[in-house]
Amino acid sequence: MEFLGIGLPELLVILLLILIVVGPNRLPEMAARLARFIRAARRYSSQVTKDFNETVAELEQEYDEMKGEWKEVGQGLDESVKEVSKELAAADKDIKEALDDASAAADEPSKPTTPAT
Repeated sequence: MEFLGIGLPELLVILLLILIVVGPNRLPEMAARLARFIRAARRYSSQVTKDFNETVAELEQEYDEMKGEWKEVGQGLDESVKEVSKELAAADKDIKEALDDASAAADEPSKPTTPAT
């Protein structure tokens, strides 16, 4: 069993050194402090994780809203492009008809006009 690269023999040596440095009288107090520190670190970690998840959820919601808005804008633009294309096609058709009429009129031999009596 290894934890952070520390095996059982190394862990026993570390515990023995702590016992020698701290002493048997203060060891329970140090263990309680260590336990409080670990609980506080877990609470802090939990709070940070919760805040992070809430922020990510808010960002995802804003992204979805903006995505929907841009989709609506894109659909509006598509409709506008279609309308403009239809109008341009109609104008093109009218211009071609006018040019055909003008060409036909220009190709007709000019008729002499008779004066009205």
